[in-house]
Amino acid sequence: MNCGKVDSLYFVPVVVCAAALLQFGHAAYTAERSKSSGLLSLVGETMSSTNDVPFDWSSDYEVAVVYITSMWSELISGDPEHSTLQGIIAKNGYLSYCVRFKMQLAAWAQSLQGKHYVSKAVKNAASNWYRAVDTLSHDNWQLPKTLDLESFKKQFMTTYKHLVLNGGEIYEEAVNERTRRDVDGFTRRIANVLIETLRNITNRCRSIPKTYYGTGNNENPISVY
Repeated sequence: MNCGKVDSLYFVPVVVCAAALLQFGHAAYTAERSKSSGLLSLVGETMSSTNDVPFDWSSDYEVAVVYITSMWSELISGDPEHSTLQGIIAKNGYLSYCVRFKMQLAAWAQSLQGKHYVSKAVKNAASNWYRAVDTLSHDNWQLPKTLDLESFKKQFMTTYKHLVLNGGEIYEEAVNERTRRDVDGFTRRIANVLIETLRNITNRCRSIPKTYYGTGNNENPISVY
């Protein structure tokens, strides 16, 4: 499993389209696939499209990930205490996502073993994915060296890329539509968990009282996830 940094992102986040996706929900947003075609015509190629990710929702979710994390730039300040708190929130959110992902991947990979319509190749690929994730967990999930919002922006994009590329590889191994639906459904559920995590991090960072910084008053610290 290649969990290296995203080499390049061949797109610019489009605020209006991504905001619509977040406001109305993915199901409504993609009720007509022409809307997604319109989105790609506006942003150009995405990581998902250039890598031929087979999920028709992947580019939309990718833009949502970029849009949400781009808002973090507005929350970054030069205050060291501010940056430390934001880093703690982002770190805890990231680790929470990783643990949930690992648990759900383990359960899903195990569930495939008992399904007669799933090929041996898909079962093995899912098990191998879990083993790779388990190895990553023992390396403290390869946390960034600098624990701040800027570092976690890159970390979450890499995480999303890992999710859809690995899920896509298993999807391509499937020999029937039923298995493809299983793989698509699992990968999208995890993508929803990731989006939920990003929203929570954003809301918690925004909820840090401005008066908290630079005052030396730490009597009422906020929850950091």
